[in-house]
Amino acid sequence: MNITFIGTSDIAVPSLQALIASEHNVLAVVTQPDKGSGRGRSVKFSPVKETAVNAEIPVMQPEKVGEDSVLDELEQLQPDLFVVVSYAQKLPKRLLEMGKYGCINVHPSLLPKYRGAGPLIGPILNGDEVTGVTIMEMADRLDAGDILAQEEFPLDPKETVSSLEEKAAAKGAEMLLKVIAGLEAGTIVPQPQNEAEHTYMKQISKEAGRIDFSKPAVEIERMIRALNPWPTAYTSLEGKTFKLWDANVIPDSAEQEKPGTVIATGKNLLTVKCGDGCLQLKEVQMEGKKRMAIADFLRGKKIEVGTVFGE
Repeated sequence: MNITFIGTSDIAVPSLQALIASEHNVLAVVTQPDKGSGRGRSVKFSPVKETAVNAEIPVMQPEKVGEDSVLDELEQLQPDLFVVVSYAQKLPKRLLEMGKYGCINVHPSLLPKYRGAGPLIGPILNGDEVTGVTIMEMADRLDAGDILAQEEFPLDPKETVSSLEEKAAAKGAEMLLKVIAGLEAGTIVPQPQNEAEHTYMKQISKEAGRIDFSKPAVEIERMIRALNPWPTAYTSLEGKTFKLWDANVIPDSAEQEKPGTVIATGKNLLTVKCGDGCLQLKEVQMEGKKRMAIADFLRGKKIEVGTVFGE
């Protein structure tokens, strides 16, 4: 099958690699324009572009994929199918209907749950025990197309967005080749999504990472994992940003203390009071410093019992 691949970020790479290694022909790759990186603003390729260039596949990087000139160029390729994974631009109806088999999307959630830009954040933030990957026909409305395939897998108790992205990327690539084979054979029956059960998860802003210690410790611990690696959960200490990368929930042993108060400290121990329960900090990062285990942090910084974070 002749395929045009549309995607940008790391999660899309395994699907593209699977197509390249298969019997299918990847005609071209469409990805977001290059961006400047670092202080020198050197040009940085997207992970998808790097993969395509290494495989000597033509790359298109339009500012707006819906422009007529871009659509004309895509139409001239005469693809049988468009495969979309993490592109972050709305695709026009003309493109969705261009290929013989249309346009399919690999989405890292169990649709109709977690439509939108934050499908990896939602399951962790809400404490779900399972999540999964859905491959769907793309439609005009965001993440609302008919389901072609769906598989679930469990979340690890310490799952982060980084670890979940790796799992979803691998699962999506595995499912993709099966779905394409099913489309060619005519054996897949699209299933409409249940609109009554849909939820939406937008991308989290950097500001949303500020920790409110009046919330239950279990919710804050989920937040720490859901915002890893970006934008990270943070508070302040001595007027500086203090990031929390890992923590464990423990029972409340200081019910009268103000949330955010350090109630225990030691060589490798720093416990903070929350609205319900406490957090035992495991990995932290002071502004201007690198990430470090709590024992390493406390060797260089003495924190007294009674210190209050966020003030």
